[in-house]
Amino acid sequence: MNHKILRVSISQQYRLKNKAGNYYNAIISLDMELNHLNQAQRTAVTAPLGPVLVLAGAGSGKTRVLTYRIAYIIEQGFYRPDQILAVTFTNKAAKEMQSRIAKLLSEGGNQKLVSQPVLGTFHSIGVRILRKHISKLGYNPSFSIADSDDQLKIIKDILKDLAVPKQFGAPLFRAYISSAKNLLQTPAQMDLGLDGHIRDLAAQVYARYQDFLFKQNNVDFDDLLMLPIILFQNFPEVLRGFQERWQYILVDEYQDTNQAQYMFLHLLAKTGNIFVVGDDAQSIYGFRGSNIANILNFEKDFPNAQVIKLEQNYRSTKNILAAAQKVIELNSEQKPKTLWTDNSDGDKVVIKEVYDGHAEAVFVAKKIVSISSGEDDELEYDTEEIEQPQTFSILDTFLAQQKRRGGSGKSWSGAMGIPQLPKNHGPLNEFAVLYRTHAQSRQIEEVFITAGIPYHIVGGVKFYERKEIKDVLAYLRLLVNPLDILALDRVINLPPRGIGEKSFEQIRKYLLALPKGLSVDEVASKLEQLTLPPKQRAGLNQFWQILKKASLVPEEVTLSELLKVVVKLSGIDDLLNDGTDTGEVRRENVRELFNVTAKFDNTAWHEGLLMFLEEVALITDLDNLTDERNSVTLMTLHAAKGLEFDTVFFLGLEEGILPHTNSLFDPKELAEEVRLAYVGLTRARQRLFLLYAQGRQMYGSFQNNAPSRILHALPKEVINAVAGTKLAAQDGDYSYEPFE
Repeated sequence: MNHKILRVSISQQYRLKNKAGNYYNAIISLDMELNHLNQAQRTAVTAPLGPVLVLAGAGSGKTRVLTYRIAYIIEQGFYRPDQILAVTFTNKAAKEMQSRIAKLLSEGGNQKLVSQPVLGTFHSIGVRILRKHISKLGYNPSFSIADSDDQLKIIKDILKDLAVPKQFGAPLFRAYISSAKNLLQTPAQMDLGLDGHIRDLAAQVYARYQDFLFKQNNVDFDDLLMLPIILFQNFPEVLRGFQERWQYILVDEYQDTNQAQYMFLHLLAKTGNIFVVGDDAQSIYGFRGSNIANILNFEKDFPNAQVIKLEQNYRSTKNILAAAQKVIELNSEQKPKTLWTDNSDGDKVVIKEVYDGHAEAVFVAKKIVSISSGEDDELEYDTEEIEQPQTFSILDTFLAQQKRRGGSGKSWSGAMGIPQLPKNHGPLNEFAVLYRTHAQSRQIEEVFITAGIPYHIVGGVKFYERKEIKDVLAYLRLLVNPLDILALDRVINLPPRGIGEKSFEQIRKYLLALPKGLSVDEVASKLEQLTLPPKQRAGLNQFWQILKKASLVPEEVTLSELLKVVVKLSGIDDLLNDGTDTGEVRRENVRELFNVTAKFDNTAWHEGLLMFLEEVALITDLDNLTDERNSVTLMTLHAAKGLEFDTVFFLGLEEGILPHTNSLFDPKELAEEVRLAYVGLTRARQRLFLLYAQGRQMYGSFQNNAPSRILHALPKEVINAVAGTKLAAQDGDYSYEPFE
């Protein structure tokens, strides 16, 4: 095949087939669509085959470039759709790309491409590979994916067995194991810079943990990348198969890749036909193992790489963009680019000094009420109103405030001057409150509740982490993998069946000795040979009969119908139907599962169940985030990347909070804090409020903090400092150590 790419496509015949399965020739033209791209975007979309690095600044249209690139490769006939692999970090991003590509290449009616590009997250691609080839590593293809609770339970049991002191908790060792896997280290290779004794202990826990997962045919989230790489390295024929299958690879958010993801991509990209999009200025997940060097060294890895910069921002106003540009210039370790926009100047960036965290929350509430009501009159909060608010009760504060105001009935009523959201307010889903850590949300939540402002927290308790949902999922996991000890432990006594700790330990040891891949019926037959006291035997038989009846449901039955059977047979529905409000809420949550499983009802239940459990295991907070909820979004800066809002409140811009105390003496971590601030600033489309407090309650005491160096980097011409803000009197210079 001639891989010389034309810079502009006129039209291209492409072989398609209709719903009846008949092939036909159709004309797919991207000419008019390419006119919607700016010059840099067109250069990226039509770049020659081979390695390409697209440095996409915030709001520069990277998703558009990725989807157009895929459509262009298909339209030019360089590769079939099924020869293209596009990797993202969230299911939401993958689905959005899939939808856009389908729209670009649609030819009307029910006609469709013969094949489709493979789009998914790193971990979903890993699952796909493992389902097909994991037997080569000694696992059964029906493996389960252990969730975070499962992992902690395994590690807790191991630590107890090893008599490890309680100060070394399970979360610490889970973090060690995860870090090692992301660095592709086995227990024997484990080296995280730990002291000798701790390193040896961590390696021992890691070895036992992995052995336990293997014996019960489970893998964890990190295994979904590590195990495919082990497959590729030990079975070259498997690697060659996927190299031949996926001949063109695209990667989103390349700056966030860790060592395992880096190795995974480089093993697959044999031909060098790799197209990566990312922004080193938004590399903020170093604590998760992401390595900024992957994007900074792309040209070293691929010497013939073409580098294209997307610098036109379509999201933010000129003032917001100018502020963000000055902040990111504090970070010297970057590929230089200068963002610009054709958007208006917009409002100036507001900087507001408040007394403490509560005053911060009140200011935010007031602004949301005034903006959403169409009455944004630059309401100010008097920072001198309360001298030491942390020493007063809410009632004392309220009474003192009413006395100062002479009992006048102001519209801004309530404790501490908290406003009330009127019924005729405008949409709230375009407001976001960003903070460095989740602990900062408490006072915001308290004030929002008082003000009647609806909100949701990204990163709170997920639907699939609720107890009743995990109970139902445990029954479903056992239908796929009846040797899933963790799932069994969760529900064998739900409802109570009299199986105590000693009996369960006996059952556990027996099951772990069984070969992988047995069916529910086969495991049930094996368990009949186990000697147990009569009461425990009866309870075990009762439990396994539930699983047997569910597993014998005809294959043509839908997943939703199977779910109804499981909920009924297990007794979970009766258990939750206790006449309490809490029980009813939990029943409603279980019923919500039927809305989720419905989309898998077009396949036989066994196949649909496997796909459903995979989706649940791989889902993220951002996958569930929707613009449909009319409420204010509260989230950390890390969770905010990739999102945008009309109005953003950026809290806690103080030394010790941002940059965080833990980063102040490490140049690399300090540089990441700067990038984190840059991400926060560039989430705003129209309005940006930056807040810092004179002091706030931290670690049980009231601490005074200096304004963050981030604020001092901002150009004065784009700032509007609200009255009472001392920063306004400064010249903008600030002394700081350069970031190397």
